[in-house]
Amino acid sequence: MKCKFFKDTCIVMVSFKSYTKILKMTKRLDKSISVIIIENSRDLNFKQKIEKKYKNVKVLIPKYNKGIAFSINLAVKNTKKKYIMYLASDTNIRNSQIIKLLKTANETKKFGVITATLHDQDYKDLKINSKEKNDLTQVWFNNGSVMLMKKSLMKKVNYFDDKFFLYFEESDYYKRCININLPIFIHNKVIIKHEGGAAIEKEFRGEYKKIRNWHYCWSKFYYYKKHYGYLTGLSKTTPNLIRAIKSVVHGLFTFNFEKVLIHYVEIEGLLCSYLNIKSFYRIKNKKLL
Repeated sequence: MKCKFFKDTCIVMVSFKSYTKILKMTKRLDKSISVIIIENSRDLNFKQKIEKKYKNVKVLIPKYNKGIAFSINLAVKNTKKKYIMYLASDTNIRNSQIIKLLKTANETKKFGVITATLHDQDYKDLKINSKEKNDLTQVWFNNGSVMLMKKSLMKKVNYFDDKFFLYFEESDYYKRCININLPIFIHNKVIIKHEGGAAIEKEFRGEYKKIRNWHYCWSKFYYYKKHYGYLTGLSKTTPNLIRAIKSVVHGLFTFNFEKVLIHYVEIEGLLCSYLNIKSFYRIKNKKLL
């Protein structure tokens, strides 16, 4: 399914023990589209295997895993393509839908990001207005599983903030786009399913849950502090802190130490963010490094 816009497009995916999903996605993509995969679990065998099989794919292995925002920026700096399309590897999207997004982007003079409509997502409170133009509706936020951007405008926005390791990197990017009058759109005719949290291989998901919880809390405070001030950050995250403390106490009384660990990391993430300590929590399991 060839499209004249494919030659101007680079698809970016980020991998961390995500081989099954990445391979499935790569197999599905049209082979005339340039693809860059940032392989954060630093598996050279995976790089060699996928680059040998797919000539349109380039796998970059950073020296350290610095998260999704850094990975997207790294991919952008390694391509000269006009359009950058970030795809979460646990997203179900067809080539025909990618074509629709690209055609609409080419017809749209100004935008920060064009995203896909998520199946079963209620957008009532996310819309800035209900007017549609070229099948687009303006929103202030959408899930970042599919993000189509222009490289030239990404530079204007100053790319993604790589202080975010996980979570809120798309929220921050959308906010900065909107601040300079680059609207965020959902494409009403491109409806996709995003599994959410399913990218990493099943055997690693238990350990990975802790890192996700730590960074969600750290990033939430950092996002609100960055854009709205320290006190707003506190007010937005205090409910998270209270819930985490209650969960830890309940876990101790019920001898559910797995629950204690999962919610203790939330407290630690918040406290580090409150104290302006940079994001540092990483998985300690050597199999995941």
